[in-house]
Amino acid sequence: MDTGDAGAGGQGMTVDVLAQRAGMTVRNVRAHAARGLLPPPRLQGRTGYYGTEHLARLELITQLQEQGFALAAIERLVASTPRQSAEEALAQYLHMLAPWAPEPSLEMAATELPGWLGVEVAGDTWQALVDAGLVVHHDGGRIRVPNPGLVRAGAEAVRLGMAPRDLVIMREELTTHVGAVTARFVDLFRRTVWADFVGEGLPADRAQQVRDVVGALQPVAAQALLATFRESMPAAISLFLDEVSDAFEQGHPRSGTGDGTGGGVAAADSEA
Repeated sequence: MDTGDAGAGGQGMTVDVLAQRAGMTVRNVRAHAARGLLPPPRLQGRTGYYGTEHLARLELITQLQEQGFALAAIERLVASTPRQSAEEALAQYLHMLAPWAPEPSLEMAATELPGWLGVEVAGDTWQALVDAGLVVHHDGGRIRVPNPGLVRAGAEAVRLGMAPRDLVIMREELTTHVGAVTARFVDLFRRTVWADFVGEGLPADRAQQVRDVVGALQPVAAQALLATFRESMPAAISLFLDEVSDAFEQGHPRSGTGDGTGGGVAAADSEA
């Protein structure tokens, strides 16, 4: 151990050294401690000294936050878990999130975005992307794309002739509906596999099995969503074609074909 860990007489790390090692501010460390996310330090006089277990806990918390885990959820987990098992539980959650980790964000010069997407990015499109959080501006004319796969999919849709702003609105709807579906999958996992695992006292010999189940949920959920989409799309297309046919028969060929409402028959009736 180097002198930075030794503190006074080899007692451990001061809060300043701990914060530096964890890559955060002293204020953040103290805030985590106030929330009960860190075990109390060992006191020597009026100075608290921290050990490697405190550093490991902070690193776990940081990794969980980077994976999208809410700080409040981490707090509840730590509070409801015996101290000797909290580290194991946090690590278990981190391992469970690994298969679902999103594609890493992408940073580039703002001028590079149109070339990367392969489509022109007009001023109103820029604003729509920024407002939706799909593009984040940084200093020096640089941007960050938090979810490159989603933005690339949008660019493909633009190439197919769809309006960027409509796609941004659709993204919000997708987030709502897919969020509800994923919540149901997670709830099912929580009430079955995870409940059994916790009930058995988080046995180490079952930890890998639990992680395997979470990893397998990804292709299972994706397959279920795709199968349901494939089942629903023909019905939606059939309804669209029926509406368009009715509109043509009534002499209103434009109804239902470009207004984005999907209400060809109603539009034709209102014009008649």
